Amino acid sequence: MFRFLPFLALFVSFASFAENNEAHTRAASTSTPANITPLSDGAALNQAGRQRMLSERMVKAYIQINSEIDSMKAEKQLVHAQQLFAAQLRNLKHYAPTPLIQDNLGTVEVRWAKLQAALSAEQPADTIELIAIGEELVAACHQVVLDIEQYANTDSAVLVNVSGRQRMLSQRMAKYYFAHASGQRQQKVIDGFYRALGEFEKGLNTLLIAPQNSEEIHFALSGVEAQLNFSKAGFNRIKSGQYATHVISRTTESMLKRMNEITGMYERLHDSGELNSSFLLDDHRQMVAAL
Repeated sequence: MFRFLPFLALFVSFASFAENNEAHTRAASTSTPANITPLSDGAALNQAGRQRMLSERMVKAYIQINSEIDSMKAEKQLVHAQQLFAAQLRNLKHYAPTPLIQDNLGTVEVRWAKLQAALSAEQPADTIELIAIGEELVAACHQVVLDIEQYANTDSAVLVNVSGRQRMLSQRMAKYYFAHASGQRQQKVIDGFYRALGEFEKGLNTLLIAPQNSEEIHFALSGVEAQLNFSKAGFNRIKSGQYATHVISRTTESMLKRMNEITGMYERLHDSGELNSSFLLDDHRQMVAAL
């Protein structure tokens, strides 16, 4: 199974090189290269936030492949996450409006290369070490989110951040759950799982009471709440070793998909200027400032 992983990384690296090389030859004739999507502040917040999720998702998928938990789906998730991370990083580097954001995207690149090396190594990566490398990348991506939020300088940016952070937490919960199921029974794995679960619940409650919510957003958030309540039965069996890995795989994927759609709704409201209110702010700014 692991012979497949270096091939995936090589394929992604080659595709990225070819795409970049092709874009370079066309750069003289256009102000925006063909492989770049120009970003508004709201879209930049959304994509920078999605980078956090993809960082967790790559590690989660690798653990699933190693543990043979929905491994065929996980292989596809890993390739797609690598490709999307690379594409969004290009977009964000093109968008970067300040030297600080440019510098911190440089840090993201360095940590991204480190994770790629671990994922593509011939020998399977140690799970705990891989988690640590992944979370270094998450932290670097999160700093870029905070930088863009500060640059945008609107209260509405916080809602985009909180909502986007929920995507990352859905993958972090799944990552720790699958790590524990694969035999990583260290206390820090349990602690990491329950911390992510608690932060997901807190973030969801924050979004549910936001007065800026449209009827569509509130309905979508209620669906996530129902999904979370359904998942708790499986989550709470982790300590006893009664794993429901396939159920958790499906439900966390559903939570991710729903939160991705909701983040897009908040992004559109942010860019339309309809999300300007003083709701949220000091307590929840502190919440999203931390990982």
